[in-house]
Formats: sequence, structure tokens, C-alpha cells
Amino acid sequence: MSGRGTVSTTPGGSGDPGGPGGRPRGSGGSGGGTDRRRAIEAVMRDRIGQECLHVPSARFGLLLALRHWFGPGDRVLISPTNCETVLFTVLAAGLRPVMAPVSWHDGNIDVPAVDWTGLAGVVTTHLYGQPDRVSELRAECDRRGVVLLDDAAHAMQTTVDGRPAGTFGEAGVFSLAKHGRAMSGGFLTARDPAALVSLARAREELLLPGGARAQLSGALRPALRETIYRTGLVRPMWHALKAAGLVRWTGHRCPPREDELRALLAAGPVDPDAMRYWLRIDLDEWRMRQGAPLLGYQRSRFRVVDRERERRVAGVELLRATPWAAEGVRRAAPRPLLRVPLLVEDRDGLVARLESRGVVPGFVYDPPLDDYLDLVPHGPTPEVARWWTGHVLPVDPLRAGRMAGLLTELGARPAPPPPVA
Repeated sequence: MSGRGTVSTTPGGSGDPGGPGGRPRGSGGSGGGTDRRRAIEAVMRDRIGQECLHVPSARFGLLLALRHWFGPGDRVLISPTNCETVLFTVLAAGLRPVMAPVSWHDGNIDVPAVDWTGLAGVVTTHLYGQPDRVSELRAECDRRGVVLLDDAAHAMQTTVDGRPAGTFGEAGVFSLAKHGRAMSGGFLTARDPAALVSLARAREELLLPGGARAQLSGALRPALRETIYRTGLVRPMWHALKAAGLVRWTGHRCPPREDELRALLAAGPVDPDAMRYWLRIDLDEWRMRQGAPLLGYQRSRFRVVDRERERRVAGVELLRATPWAAEGVRRAAPRPLLRVPLLVEDRDGLVARLESRGVVPGFVYDPPLDDYLDLVPHGPTPEVARWWTGHVLPVDPLRAGRMAGLLTELGARPAPPPPVA
């Protein structure tokens, strides 16, 4: 998720509950929607070589998978350098998140340092599209009887040994919100196609109807964002939103409201409706049943993903040669990453100066999740996690040339060495 912690949501918008129990009025379901959903599922199936289900968001798919494969109180390993929606989704499923050791090379899980004691599952990271050591994770999980869920929300274009990220686990999730800039939509896949039958039933139970306004907004917002992205209007739009009070700085992560969250979790099994504040971050309609127009738009974004692939690879190749590139990017062959992690001194000061030039970086996940929420026990490598999240500057490889020039002009300095033994 990008830019979170800065954009305020106004009551009465497309995510406003509007009905009893926080459920939107109206319905987005239709025969046309069903046909479009099957069509987009077929496109994704052909891409990854596995059957899959369309879901309104990757977090929705992850919640379905967590509920299906785990029981209340199970301990599930996640990376502290990840988006907070992953943490909140684990909590919403009634599970206990365990912070993983972090590799300073790429911000992903440091597999050899994992303490497997008492773990029921692992959720991969593939941070910014850089692959986890997923073959090792798969082998360890198989050996220990631990369930692997392969979260490829950042990694729709990432492959490992010729195999798509997202297909290494019992289940995998993908995001169209990030890839192709669709701003919504995703997929849930499973190693055993039979599991998709019960997952499809669970999907129908968890989906909420979406009224005409929400459906229209869901299709128009990404189209507007794409216009801004392609025409270079980011700077005037950003300043206009700040002047109107619609954007305010509250940190790179959303305010956690930890006292409320603790009370909710202590009360017993968690209803996703009660977790709405924490699960809706940057996507009000994360549970909305999506109608034919929105599904059609999402399907069209696959063409954008494919069309931009070579430009992404070229951008990664350019940025990996800079003095700021993360070690994992330097060492690996160029991939079509979602973002290229650069590691710089005074990252937040640099972000402020970039914003004044019309560049609004997103996907900064700082502080680490175990510093962000006190209710989460610290992982085994907190210093490395803090070093990574405090210095990482994720850069869109499609903007590599401009960003390399700006960072040079602004005098960006590489981050100091990591605190590793």
C-alpha cells in the first residue's frame, strides 16, 4: 500500500457505512459481474498456472486463507518490514503474529535465523517484488508441518526458478491494486484446487454489497489517478490536496489506535466489521462485491502490466547501479520490481524535498511492526528491521531516470552500514 498515513477520509464518501452494522446499502452483484469475474479469473489462471478466485483486495484474500488454514490463537510468522494491513489481517483472523528475523540485504525474512518453535504458519513478504528465499521456506515448512501462505501482493511479475511468486504456498494472494495501478482487486490461489470450493463459499459470505456510487467511484478513481500519473500532474494535485486539508502527515503508517484495538481483541472472536478501521487502510471497499464495469477495468490493467514490463526491468537495471541500491537488488539479476529499494541517509528529510519537486514516494513501512504496535512482541532482529525501515526509499522503476537525477541533485547519501554481527 502506498502513501498511507497521509490521506484523510471524509464521512459520506464511498467507504461510508450507510447501513446497519456498517454494511453499505445497495448491491453490486449481477449476472454480468459474474461473467466478468470468471473471465478475469481465467486470465490470472493462465498467467500463474493455477486455479484462482477473484477477490476485491489482496487483504480480503489473505483473510480468507488465514481463516481456512489456521485455528484461533495459532502463531503465524510475518515480516516486521511489511505493510500494517498484513498485521491487522492476521489479528482479524484471530491469530498471533510472530515477527520474523529480517535480512538487511532485501528487507525480507532471514530464513536461516527463523525460530520455528510453536509456529503454525508463515506468510511470505516478497517486499517490493524482491523474492523471499521461498524455496527454502517451502522446504522448511514441509519438513516441519508448517503452512506456508505466499503473499505476492508486491510480486505479480516476480518469478523464482521459472515459477511465479504466489504459487509456492498452500495458498497465495496477488494484488491488482498495485500492479497496473488498478487501486483494487486481487486473486487468491491454492495448491489444492479442491480448497477453492470452500474458499469460494467463504468469499461469498464475507463480501459486502456495493451501491452504484461505490461501484462508479471504484472505476473512476484509478482512471483519474492514471491520468495524473501519465500527465505529470502529481505536484499541483498534491499541493492542492494539502491546501484543502485532505492530506495531512500522520507518519508513514496509519495511527494504530492501539487501546481500541486491544479492547476489541480482548473481547473474544473478532468480527471483520469491528476491524473496519484497521482493515480499510487506503481501500475503503476492501470487501465490496465488484460489478461488471469495475471488473472490466481491472482486466484491462493486465495489458498495462505487460506493456510496462521491459521498462520496469530497464529502470531496475539503472537504479541497481546507483550508490543507494539495496544489496539484494545489486546482487540479483534485474527483475520487473514494483519498487526498487534504495537505502539513504535522512530518508524523511529527503522525502520532504522530493515532495517539493512533485515526487510523492509511497510504500514506506516505518516503523517496524513490532515498534508500531506494543501488543506485538519484538522479533529477533529489531535493530536490522529499524535500520531497513528507517532508511529505505522505494522508487518506481518507471521513474528511474528522473529519480536518479533528482537524488543526485539533492545530494542523497547512501545509508550507513547495517547493524549486523
